[in-house]
Amino acid sequence: MTRYLMIILVCILYAIPLIRTYQRSGPPSIKRIDSNQEGNRSHPAEPLYSESFINDEIAGIQCHASSITSAGKDRMVSVWYAGSREGAKDVALYRSFLDEKKNSWSAAEVLINREDSSGELKRYVKKIGNPVIFSDKKDRLYLFYSTVSIGGWSGASINYKVSLDRGITWTASRKMVLSPFLNLTNNVKNKGIVLDDGSIVLPVYHEFIKKYSQMIRVRPDTYKVTYEIKKATYEHKAIQPSILPEDEKGLVAFFRNMDSDEKKYILMAQSNDLGNTWTGLQNTTLPHPNSGFDMIRLRNGTYLGAINKSFDNRDNLTLVISNDRGRTWKDLKVIENNPDNEYSYPSISRSEGGIYHMTYTYERKRVKHVMFNEAWIKSQTAYDD
Repeated sequence: MTRYLMIILVCILYAIPLIRTYQRSGPPSIKRIDSNQEGNRSHPAEPLYSESFINDEIAGIQCHASSITSAGKDRMVSVWYAGSREGAKDVALYRSFLDEKKNSWSAAEVLINREDSSGELKRYVKKIGNPVIFSDKKDRLYLFYSTVSIGGWSGASINYKVSLDRGITWTASRKMVLSPFLNLTNNVKNKGIVLDDGSIVLPVYHEFIKKYSQMIRVRPDTYKVTYEIKKATYEHKAIQPSILPEDEKGLVAFFRNMDSDEKKYILMAQSNDLGNTWTGLQNTTLPHPNSGFDMIRLRNGTYLGAINKSFDNRDNLTLVISNDRGRTWKDLKVIENNPDNEYSYPSISRSEGGIYHMTYTYERKRVKHVMFNEAWIKSQTAYDD
C-alpha cells in the first residue's frame, strides 16, 4: 500500500509543472527589448565574410554544441563540449576567445569538467552536456549548462556560472531548481534575450516522458540569479526554442520539431507579453530533420537563421532569411553541403561592433566559426530589404 501511495505522490508532483507555472507574477513592467541586441555601432561599409576553425582536430575526440557571445569590444567568446564521445565521463566544457580585429582565436582551454562540476554543485555528476553563454547589458557573462546524475539527457538539470570580467574568471556552479520532480528533465540549447530592466528570458526545454518548451525569466543579482519559469508549449513535440524580439512586448519563438511525421518543419509561436503566454504552434516552411538550429534578428527586423535544410539529415548547413516575420524564407548561403557528414547545432550572436558570428559542429571533430557583416548580407541575391 505504501508503495502505491508513493507512486501516486510522485505522479502528482510531476504533474504540477504541466498544469501551472511556477511563481506566477503579475503583468511585467518592461516596455521594450534592450536595444543592445540590435547592435549600437556602425558597420563596416565593405562586405565582410570569413571562415575559420576555433580548435584543432584531435584523434578520438568529438566536439559538439557550441555557443558564442560578445565578451567586450572587438572580442567574442565561444564554449562547447568535447570528449571521447557524447555523454562520456571525460567530456568537459572548453572555452576560446576571439580577437575580432585579427580574426584570431586563443588556444582552447577547459572551462569546467565533470569532477569540478561535482565539487561546485556538491552532488554527483555523471556527465556534462549543452552549454549556452551570453552577456547582459552590464557586461556580465552567464554560462548555463546541463549535467546528468543518473540516466540520459531526459534526466538533465540546468546549472549556471557568472563572470564579472567578461569570461576570464567564473563563480562556482549553482543549480537551478525548475521542477519538483527531483529537479530533472530540463536542458538548454539557445541563447536568451535581455530585456530593458536587465532581466533575461532564457529558453529551455523538457524531454522526460513529454517534450515541451519553457521560458525562464532570470533576474541577475551580481553573483547569482533569481528566476521564475513559464510554460511555452502544450503540444508535446517542440523543444530547443530560439527566441527573437518583435516589438515592445512581442516575441517569436522557433522550435525543433520532435514529431513522428516523416516530413517535419521547424515550428513557431508568438507571444505578446514578453513570454508569459504563447500562441499555439504552427509550421514554418523550413524543412527540418529533427536537429538543433539558431536564429537572430537583424537591425531592420529581418530574421536570419542557420538550419539543416533537409527532411532527413544534418549534412548541410544553410543560412536562411525572412523579411516577413517568418512566414516565408529564402536561402541566403549554403555554408556546408557534404553527404554523410554532420554540420549541426549552430549558434549565432552579434558583437558590440555589429559583426555577426556563427559557430557550429564540424563533422563532430572541430568547432567552425563564420564571421560576416550586414554589408555582406545585403550583397547576397536573396536579400530583400
